[in-house]
Amino acid sequence: MPKSFISIYILGGIIAACIICMSIYFIIKAIRRAKVIGMDMGKVKETIKNSAIFAIVPSIPIVIGIGIMMQYLGLAVPWIRLTVIGALQYELIAMDQVGITTAAVLNETIIATAVIVMTLSILAGPIFNAIFYKKYQGKLADLQKKNGKKMDTITGALLGGLLSGMLSAILVGGIFTIGSPTIGAGGVQVFGEITLITLGASVLLMGICGLILVLGKQKWIESYALPITILGSLGIAYAFIPLFA
Repeated sequence: MPKSFISIYILGGIIAACIICMSIYFIIKAIRRAKVIGMDMGKVKETIKNSAIFAIVPSIPIVIGIGIMMQYLGLAVPWIRLTVIGALQYELIAMDQVGITTAAVLNETIIATAVIVMTLSILAGPIFNAIFYKKYQGKLADLQKKNGKKMDTITGALLGGLLSGMLSAILVGGIFTIGSPTIGAGGVQVFGEITLITLGASVLLMGICGLILVLGKQKWIESYALPITILGSLGIAYAFIPLFA
């Protein structure tokens, strides 16, 4: 696993401290506003407590993501990336662009390039929001009001394109390595069969969660669906590894 330098840990600590301070600031501001408008403070405290509890489960995939990325980038960089506005699927795509997840030997140049690509690319969102989001949000609201079906189509097309690109990359990588495992980072063998089994298990588990949500009308499973899918598919993958290793 790559070394994490103390300077990166300090940077991560500063970023985490800023996020915590912002959260505390807005909680205090919201409580003061609730008092001004006469809200029941018992309900406010209950809402804060419930939000804190329910925030734990959605954080599980983030912890898993840090564990996945640690073997390539050490601990500090994944901690920084996934603490703020990063998401595992996007970070892995950014890492793949420089070959970090498939390189037989990781060196400083590959790791530094991956970190630069991951950090600079993510700046596009905050910069866009700071300059154009208010106007963009107004245009979206007008489009939703005038033609909601077109808006739904555009949103669905964007999501479908993203999922299609990720799915095709996984399928091609899995199919073309069946029977001939490749060597990934750290000399770890990557089996196409395991890739496809993991993908199939993920689809099946997420589908089951969807059925529980829609048919069983169990709204609570929305918060648990992603952790269940990740942990379940990882468990199934590990169970099948001895058959191919």
